Amino acid sequence: MKRSHLLLLTTAVSIALLLVVTSTLLRPSHPALAAPRPEQDAFSKLLRPGFSPLQQAGEISCTLTTTTTDRLNNTNACFPGENLNTCANRAVILADTDNLALVMDGAPDDVLPVHTDWFRLDNAQIGSNYVVETLPDRTNNYNLGITVYDSNLDVVLSDTNAQDNNRAQLTLEPDTQGPYFFEVSQISASCSGGTYDLEVAFSAPTATPTATEPPAANEDEYEPNNNFEQAPTLPIQVPLLLDLTFHTTDDRDYFLFYTKSDRWFEASTSDLDRVDTLLEVYDRDQKRIERDDDGAGGLASSARWRSEYDGYYYIVVQNNVDSTGSYNLTIEQISAPTPGPSPTPGVAPTPRGRADDCENNLTFEQACVIPLNQSQTFNFVPPFGEGPDNDFYKVWVKPDLHYRCQTSDLAPGVDPNMIVFRAPSWDAAIGGNDDIEPCNFNSSFSFFSDYTGWLYILLGTGDRTPSDIFASDYTLLCEKSVNPFLATSTPQATATSSSAGKLPTPMPSPSPELDTRTPTPTRTATLSPTPTSPESPIATPTQQAQSMSIRRLTTPIPAATSPPRFVPVSILVYYDANGDGQRGAGEGIAGISARAYEVATNQLLAEDYTDVQGSLGFSVSAQGPVRLTLPFLGLSHLVVGEEANIQVRVPPQSGIGGTP
Repeated sequence: MKRSHLLLLTTAVSIALLLVVTSTLLRPSHPALAAPRPEQDAFSKLLRPGFSPLQQAGEISCTLTTTTTDRLNNTNACFPGENLNTCANRAVILADTDNLALVMDGAPDDVLPVHTDWFRLDNAQIGSNYVVETLPDRTNNYNLGITVYDSNLDVVLSDTNAQDNNRAQLTLEPDTQGPYFFEVSQISASCSGGTYDLEVAFSAPTATPTATEPPAANEDEYEPNNNFEQAPTLPIQVPLLLDLTFHTTDDRDYFLFYTKSDRWFEASTSDLDRVDTLLEVYDRDQKRIERDDDGAGGLASSARWRSEYDGYYYIVVQNNVDSTGSYNLTIEQISAPTPGPSPTPGVAPTPRGRADDCENNLTFEQACVIPLNQSQTFNFVPPFGEGPDNDFYKVWVKPDLHYRCQTSDLAPGVDPNMIVFRAPSWDAAIGGNDDIEPCNFNSSFSFFSDYTGWLYILLGTGDRTPSDIFASDYTLLCEKSVNPFLATSTPQATATSSSAGKLPTPMPSPSPELDTRTPTPTRTATLSPTPTSPESPIATPTQQAQSMSIRRLTTPIPAATSPPRFVPVSILVYYDANGDGQRGAGEGIAGISARAYEVATNQLLAEDYTDVQGSLGFSVSAQGPVRLTLPFLGLSHLVVGEEANIQVRVPPQSGIGGTP
């Protein structure tokens, strides 16, 4: 009996244990051991509107090695933990700005948290290119990145490559008018403070080229030399000429060049083939000391510097356009600039009785290339026979820059007339000028370029041939500027205005009976047998005397019609972000259209757009009052005086959508 009870007890315990084990195996796993469901993804909470990886990331600090002050007083700074809407509301207008900082103001050895800087682009031109570049002043004091957001604060473009020599660059081609927001950030864990520069370049839409793709360039013998560490050491000799290439569209060439203390050196590019160079000079601490784009004429670059020590300097050359090609780099020691006032630079006056060094430049095809921002002396001594001498010149221009060509230092009896063309054709005349003002016989013409190419300048004397043609010197200077040239006096026109607001001189087509193209008088001349080009303004000479009937370019205005007056117009439009009542750094509004109309006829005289500084300037010729309008802002202004200087202040507003 006892044995049977024991057997039953053992069986019951076994069944109970089996049930416990089975229950445990069939029970669902504890949630803590299961893989999280998609809706429970810990990162999904971060991917919400307004999330910015930089703002949510841990704080980066800079240990300052130099006194640091921000050009904008950190008004556009955004700190870790702040959302994108807050950051975008602090953005300032996108424009060239230097001495910016990603930390608050501080002194050496201060440890300060890093913030980001915000900028905004309003009224973007669809299809245009906006090239934005950030450059640390000491090369490695920051490692910079750029992120671009659209009006919904969605990322559309970024450059956060930590291996691109600490700078950042990107090109935005807008598909809407914006606004677009640009965030400049520190993208690595260490920095030393100091400042950086923001550079903005704009190019209007261009037609798709139909030409075949140019051949690729081969690597030159110095590759790879794409950063400071790879820079080859050049031979210690001057002058030094290198035959180089940009073998890829993003190729950048670095060189290391030895100098002696207290001596002047110049690095320049030349013989460009399908490239547009930009040249920079850095010292041994990799701090940039010089930078030049087009200082050597055309698209070539030139930078001069004084060596502060016996040792090496870096020379960096990059290509401004998306192409491959070749160029020459020359490095040489030069004489120190003359201190204090010095005579006007340029070519010395030519010896009496000899044609100047630009001759023969009697036609468009023979136009003499002259450098910008450098005065040169020429004359009206004819290269062949008795003349007349009409001098053609050309300078390379780029869009959105102001240019002015002006004569000075006229020899006694010299009274030139200037005509300007945008192409080598008589039908491409832009305008001209005879006298800057009464009793000042110099000629001057200002021009706002909307294209890349040659600008042609013709100088002649019309029916005012100097009494002593062999003593007919004049000095010519063509300049460029990002700002309009201010007129010191009212120019004397050479012609009436066109519907485009320019001042073209009438150029009727030549005929056997009348050649209207040349600013020369009706005269009978005994011409030398030396022939000229068929396109020359000078009639084809023969062995015997012949009579030429030539009309002056300065066509007399009928007495019954009042002469046109020239009205210089200067306009500034800015967004007063800090409310101080004046334009500050980065507050100019680009792309605002301004139009000028003749009140009496409602004829459109001129139309232009503000640049990245919010400025524009042009001159119009009108018989009476002029009406200026800014259609986008709904403004209209009547000009009855001699000039118009208009400033439009857009007050600060809350919110980030639309135009401020």
